[in-house]
Amino acid sequence: MRRLRFPAILAAIALIAGVLTIAPVAAPSASAADGRDFQAGNIISDSLFYDGGTMNAGEVQNFLNAARPGCRAGYTCLKDFAEATASRAAVAGRCAAYAGSGRESAASIIAKVGAACGISQKVLIVMLEKEQSLITDDWPSARQYRSAMGYGCPDTADCDTNYYGFFNQVYAAALQFKNYQANPTRWNHVPGRINAVRYNPNAACGSSSVFIQNYATAGLYNYTPYQPNASALANLYGSGDGCGAYGNRNFWRLYTDWFGSTTGGSSLVKSAASAAIYLVAGDQKYYVPDQATLSAFASLGGVATVSQAYLDRYTTVGNATRIVRAPSGAIYLVDAGLRVGFTSCEMVLDYGGSCTTAGYTQLTDAQIALFVEPAARVTPVYATTAGARYYVTRGTKREIVDATAQALAGIPADLIVLTEAGVANLADGAPILRDSIYLGSRGTGGYSFVSGATKYPVQGNATVSLGLPAKSGSALWPRNYDRVVTGGTFPGAVAAPGGAAQVLSTDGRYAWSVGTPIATVPASQDFVNSYPALGTIGEGSTVTGNTGAVYLVADGILRPFASWLALISTQNTTSPSWISVAPNVLGQVPQGNPVLAPGTLVRSPESAAVFLIDGTKTKVPVSSFEYTNAIGISGVDFIPQAQLDAYATSPNLQYGVTCNGVDYVSAGGRMHKLTPELKALYPAVTYVTLSAINCQPRPIGNDAGRFMRTPNGTIYYLDAGTKRPISSMARFAELGGTSSNYLDVNYPFAGLFADGPVA
Repeated sequence: MRRLRFPAILAAIALIAGVLTIAPVAAPSASAADGRDFQAGNIISDSLFYDGGTMNAGEVQNFLNAARPGCRAGYTCLKDFAEATASRAAVAGRCAAYAGSGRESAASIIAKVGAACGISQKVLIVMLEKEQSLITDDWPSARQYRSAMGYGCPDTADCDTNYYGFFNQVYAAALQFKNYQANPTRWNHVPGRINAVRYNPNAACGSSSVFIQNYATAGLYNYTPYQPNASALANLYGSGDGCGAYGNRNFWRLYTDWFGSTTGGSSLVKSAASAAIYLVAGDQKYYVPDQATLSAFASLGGVATVSQAYLDRYTTVGNATRIVRAPSGAIYLVDAGLRVGFTSCEMVLDYGGSCTTAGYTQLTDAQIALFVEPAARVTPVYATTAGARYYVTRGTKREIVDATAQALAGIPADLIVLTEAGVANLADGAPILRDSIYLGSRGTGGYSFVSGATKYPVQGNATVSLGLPAKSGSALWPRNYDRVVTGGTFPGAVAAPGGAAQVLSTDGRYAWSVGTPIATVPASQDFVNSYPALGTIGEGSTVTGNTGAVYLVADGILRPFASWLALISTQNTTSPSWISVAPNVLGQVPQGNPVLAPGTLVRSPESAAVFLIDGTKTKVPVSSFEYTNAIGISGVDFIPQAQLDAYATSPNLQYGVTCNGVDYVSAGGRMHKLTPELKALYPAVTYVTLSAINCQPRPIGNDAGRFMRTPNGTIYYLDAGTKRPISSMARFAELGGTSSNYLDVNYPFAGLFADGPVA
């Protein structure tokens, strides 16, 4: 069996102008397979073995051309081989359908079979070399093509004619490997178990216990049921002693020489006995200290499991870091599959590395090439995809609350945008703030107002009334948010230099003119102006702190409305309004007794006395329901005596009321206006002044005049405090009476007038 090794070619990587470089060192040469790295239980990973998309027909052809550029006269090498192929129906769970052709190249057959059956084209290439040397042979025989994959060729008998032919061999072998995978326990070598694997067809050579780690390794043993012994591994490109077996050794060696590691990449490795992961570069290895660093080097491939002997051949030089150096001398920061170039050693120091050997991780050109290099360069400001930005200096990162704070601090505007993990290794310094902002705690929902480098936390139930979070575009991570000095709870009110207290609400701000002063936090005039001026909170304002209670501002205190009726009655509307402010604002103002519903009749359980609630401060004694019925008020509510006692007492209610300076008499559930010249006709009526709140909703009837009618139908003519009955409707008309100028009154009202002669 002939062999041909293709050493890896290290492509020179041109430096982009502006990238920091330091003196280059010699890059190590590529090394071939080393028998000490062979793992009997993990010859090749499943991910590499069962990847049917690794090479297309063109790539296979290029490989065959390079492997055997010339062929002896009179012979057909594999790169030039072609034959007719038959179509094959899909095999459920194994291979997809294969479309045959009248003439198909070996490269096309390898590519199509691999894709149809999900077997790596690299694996098929290695199998063709392992079994018949077809990849490198320059004078292959018909027998080699006939039994190209060694399928149906047992050690103890000739090959089965049913499987003759290049295409038949490649397809049958690929299908068989999928059969091994689909029915792992039907065969002699089972994955996930300890198996006795022989060293040689000669049973006298013995066996060893091997834990077969995956389907691919089990399949190789089921196809060729022997492992190499120590002598076969010691002479990897030759023969060992009489008990040596070479099929699976050669598969591993050929794959490694031609395509690299059989276990998923050779840059990130670990041994089966330890969880420690190392980055291997040249003849050195770097310990990978954490998951974040491992993720940063994901471009180098997955973590391969190797022997301890393999690891021991590399010198451990420290921990892997995101500061990496190319053989050319260029130094980069690696993150998210990118390598971002540094422009100076000062900048490298800022990011926690240095331009000395101990300050970076040395990679090979091939490893460096696996990272994408953007046009951007490392800058002092590092922004992240999570929304944060940092000022990086001397191994410390200082989180910046926003772009405005960055500009105010005199920090250049240029920045790079990568992930949080890219600077996770740097220590946090004092955050860079600015004054008069709402500062968010990123991801927690917490907010504070910043004034004079101190943060004043906003209570959760105040966020809505302050217009948060819409008014906050500045945030820090909780760890940096907690570094800011904390003052008292934000009171919900601010004051610009020399200005009055401004209470903040969702839609704007209100000047505070209540007799009781409130605490404020200093704020810039620009911040104050960011809330539109909406008016004043003062005597008579209705306010709430978003706690469920609504208050009336009265005499410098807060009086809660006792009920919804009290609120709508006070405002005389079914759609009342109020000002929403932070609870802390109202928490500073004393509270008084509740506001009862104006225009309602109340009494306490302890007393039979009934009162009419007049406005928000006065109660009017009611000695008879005749008076309240006359004005159109009925029904009595019970309230605590203490609430009733909080209201001042006015004169007793009778039939006369004064509203806004106008006198009325009450009759028939309505108020009837008295002109000054007619008031003298009602000398016995006593007038009680009611508040505008009570007067406004009262029904108004026709104006009072010289006539009234009692329930028995008698109409009277009022004359100098007497009532004179009218004998007939004709006489009523003669006196100027009409259907609209008399009052319907009750008998007690009529009793206020002395009887006079018939009019």
